[in-house]
Amino acid sequence: MADDKLKEQTEGAQDTPENNEAPAEKVSTPVGDLLGDVIKKQKAGELKNKKSEEPDDDEEDEEPSKNKKEKAHVNVKQLKHGMMSTVWTLVFVGIVVLVNIIATVLFERYPLTLDLTKDKKYSLSDEAIDYIKTIDTDVMVTVFATEDQFANLTDHTQQAVEVLKKYKRYNDRINYRFVDIESNPDILSQYEANTINQFDIIFETNPTSDVKRIRKLTLIDLMKFRDDFNQQLSQTYGTDIETLADMYGDLRVIQMYINFIESSRADEAFVSALMAVADPNPVNAVFVTGRKESAKLQYLHTLLEANGYFVKDIDITKEEIPEDTKLVIVPAPSEDYLPEEVKKLSDYLYNGGEYGKQMLYGASIRQGKTPNLDEFLEEYGIKIGDGVICETSGDNYYTMPYFTKTSNIGDQFRDDMTVKDPVLLSVYSRPITRLFEERTGASTFDYVTSTENAFVADVSMQNILEKGKQTYVALATKVKYDTQGKGTFSNLLVFGGIETIEDDYLKFTQFDNREYLLSVLGGMTGKTRNGLVIAPKVVSGNLFDLTEKQSSVLQWTFIVIVPAVVLIIGGVIWKRRKNR
Repeated sequence: MADDKLKEQTEGAQDTPENNEAPAEKVSTPVGDLLGDVIKKQKAGELKNKKSEEPDDDEEDEEPSKNKKEKAHVNVKQLKHGMMSTVWTLVFVGIVVLVNIIATVLFERYPLTLDLTKDKKYSLSDEAIDYIKTIDTDVMVTVFATEDQFANLTDHTQQAVEVLKKYKRYNDRINYRFVDIESNPDILSQYEANTINQFDIIFETNPTSDVKRIRKLTLIDLMKFRDDFNQQLSQTYGTDIETLADMYGDLRVIQMYINFIESSRADEAFVSALMAVADPNPVNAVFVTGRKESAKLQYLHTLLEANGYFVKDIDITKEEIPEDTKLVIVPAPSEDYLPEEVKKLSDYLYNGGEYGKQMLYGASIRQGKTPNLDEFLEEYGIKIGDGVICETSGDNYYTMPYFTKTSNIGDQFRDDMTVKDPVLLSVYSRPITRLFEERTGASTFDYVTSTENAFVADVSMQNILEKGKQTYVALATKVKYDTQGKGTFSNLLVFGGIETIEDDYLKFTQFDNREYLLSVLGGMTGKTRNGLVIAPKVVSGNLFDLTEKQSSVLQWTFIVIVPAVVLIIGGVIWKRRKNR
């Protein structure tokens, strides 16, 4: 019943608009229609936004042109940047290549071993380098050992190897080689006049048809032992290091006394050997012994050898003076010469009337009476007095009045000196008197004199024998002139005190005795040195030595590795900038 009633109401409601003619009212909207409206609105909004964003036709025409210009500008800028990068890269690479070439040339021409030692023990003096460069004769240096054997003996032999290599770099006329005697025994036959042992060094000129000069050095020659050690050997054992080396061998002596080595003489010994064999006019010097000489002059002996002289000793009582001798040194004999011995000196200077010979005579307050020698000197116009020269002012002597200082030095034979105002020390000097200044074919000269305030005292220093200016060193000369008026001289250089050129005083660095003596003797003999004086170098501890292995590493680093790394880095940078 209820259902029928509800049905009637429904049907009546549906019939109302039609019956009453009123507008229909919607109660709800289907979901599909609603979603369709939303989608249409969303599409309409997107289209509007899209149209608002799109330019008009004119804007569409301008935009590509603008983009093209901007792109063209960017391309030109990038191209310019790339070109500059390429140019700079090529310049950099060129510089690296150039540095590499220069480095290679330098390594070939000059020693690579950098001297990082505290005392520059692998460095050559400027004077030595200048001399090495002037050698115009082929010289071969033979070391009788393998290079490793020789270099590994001591720090000093390592230095010797480095010095040889430097010589070769500075002058390609100097060559060297290492020869193992055991592997090459036949080589000894080339040096029949010399006894060759393992580790000896031979300097020789390349043989020609008429001359071949040789100088041999041993391991001992490359090293200087401490003075106190040498004095102990002399005073306690009555020997010296050279005698010990002859008895037991150089290598054994060095191994036994290596702690007493204070100096390297490699540069000194090598230059002296070169000066001896490469000199077109070599000088042979002879020290005369046999009459209880007041001084041994051992340091002078070494100094002359170091500066290129060939030096030997002869006993005047038994031997003749060799014909090729150019310089004779007579070191204050305590005993007088016999007449026949004096004649040897006289005949030597006279040289058969040709002259051209040189002599150094030293007197001493320790000498006895020497009437025969005195007569010989007087024939040349020189007289040596008694007593000792002293100075009154403390400014003119050193510690004692008979250790006198002087700067009154003649200009003769001083061309080789580098010191402009030399000061000499004269020790226990007897006064020299010139008997004449000039006579036919003969002349005398004062070379070194005292101040006006000097005086001569007797040996006891109790009595003054003479006051006034005195002569320490004089020169007497005799000459022969040829038809063109050119003179050939025999010179006699006389020192009033041989002590002045004894070991201790010749070594003094605060005085110029050593350089002055070498200059005068060089002037007399014609052996010029161009200011070169060889002096030992001290080798002490706390040093950094650059070895051959380190040298090789440095060479590969600078010539190969560094340029390769730089080229790789430069290539990477260039590639990245090109693609940017």
